[in-house]
Order: sequence, then structure tokens, then C-alpha cells
Amino acid sequence: MAPGEKYASETGERSSLASRFTNFAVRVVSAVILVLIIVILLWWGEIPFTVGIALIAFAGLWEFYSTFAKQGYKPAMLLSMAVGSAFPVIAFFLRDSQDLSPMVLTLALYVPVLFAWCIFRRGSESPTTDISVSLLGVVMVGFCLAHFVLMLGLDTDIPWTVPFTVIVMVWISDAVAYLAGSAIGRHKMAPRISPGKSWEGFLAGTAAVFIAAYILYLTVNRTWLSLGVAMELAVIVCVFAPLGDLSESTVKRELGIKDMSSLIPGHGGIMDRFDSMFFTAVVSYYFLRYFIFKV
Repeated sequence: MAPGEKYASETGERSSLASRFTNFAVRVVSAVILVLIIVILLWWGEIPFTVGIALIAFAGLWEFYSTFAKQGYKPAMLLSMAVGSAFPVIAFFLRDSQDLSPMVLTLALYVPVLFAWCIFRRGSESPTTDISVSLLGVVMVGFCLAHFVLMLGLDTDIPWTVPFTVIVMVWISDAVAYLAGSAIGRHKMAPRISPGKSWEGFLAGTAAVFIAAYILYLTVNRTWLSLGVAMELAVIVCVFAPLGDLSESTVKRELGIKDMSSLIPGHGGIMDRFDSMFFTAVVSYYFLRYFIFKV
């Protein structure tokens, strides 16, 4: 290699490393800020936390439907954003009774209204597709995230401990998997769907979640969070957090985009940041409700 070519190669490598470090630093700072906001809302009270989750659902649905609209789809945007962001509010009033029938009723009424909305409005050439996109957003974002609010009614003495434990595990899984995958990732999990996800990152994230679960068991100091429960929650997070991430990546690949938006520096949009939470919130809630708290 000629001296000039060698110098250019070394310069390019340094530039690439600097760019990766900068992107990672931005990502870390954004993640820390988001974690602090969620923690502050939890400690501030149940109402601020509920409002925060409802706003996250609203913003996520706006990103989701706007992205599809740019690709020529016509989801029932206003109706679905209203219903999706209402689920966390409904869950707030159900947290003490844990009676989910009003949420089921809301979803059951939304479906026929959605069909009517998409069938009779003008300009919809494929109402079935528009209905599917609309329903997917409401269920995946609004309905799933509402389960974090329902968790507030499980530990009635210190309500914030349950959602806090699950959220911390998910974010540690995301952060460590991203760091390890960027540094040593070689074997891709699903290269056609998400080229950035690697088995090395997954294994590192899994190890970090189990360590975090043990630390949470020691520090949260609640009777419901035994070592066994902490490890079982870690298993749920390790399975369903990556699945949520890959599910959103599947949507993005079909649409041919990298991120849902650029709202959060280093992360893309709300959907890109909270996709790991969707399925994890639901499975964790029902596991804790029926097997641990038994309510």
C-alpha cells in the first residue's frame, strides 16, 4: 500500500471510530435523560406517570401513522390516536380494581367504528389495509403501554416499584445489547430485518439483565420481588424486549425506512426508543398479576 493510501485509510478509520463514539455518546445521553424523566414521573406520583405514558403513546402513534401516511396508506389517524392514548388513562382508573373489562369494551367498540370510518370516508382505495394499520398501532402502542399503568395497582404500598423494575431491566437490556453489538457483533440475529442486531449483543444484554435483576432484588427491597421473581422477570425481558424491537424493525423494513422519526437524538423516534417496552409490559404484567400478586 502506498504511503498516501495508508494515511487515507488510517484517517478514515479514525474518522469512523470518532463518528461511532459520537453517535454512542449522543445515544447514551438521550437514554439517561429519558430514564430520569420516567423515574421522576414515577416518584412524583401515579397521575404524572400516567400522563407521561399517555403522551408517549400519543407521540408514538403520531409517528407510526404519519410514517404510513407518507408511504401512501390512509390509516384512521385521529380516531386511532385518540383511542390509543386513552388506554393509559382508562388503565389509571382500573389500577385498583384490576378489572380490565372497560379496556376490552373500548377495544371492542373501536373495531366496528374503525371499520365504518375507513369504509365510508372518501379517498380510501384499500380500506382493509388501512384498518389493519390503524388497529396495529392502537394495540401495539396504546394498549400495550397501558399495562405499565396497570402495574401501579399491584404493589399497593409502594406502587412505583413494579413498573420501575420492569422499565429498568428493559433499558439495561437495550443499552448493553447496543454497546456490545456495536463493539463485537459479528453474527446477525435477523439480517434481513435488522442488520444491526447481533447474537453477541443479545447475549451481552441477557447477561446484563440478570445482573440488573439481582441488583434490583437487593435494592428495591419489596417482598414481592424475591430472587426467583427477579430472575423470572429477567427471562421475560430477555425474550420479549428483543422481540418488540425486531417487530418494529419489521414494520420499518417493509416501509423502507431506518427510523420512525428523528425526535430523540441517537435513537430515532418514540417508537424506536420504546419498541422493546410494548410486549414486555404486557407479559410482565400478566405474569406478576396472576402468578405473584394473584389478584
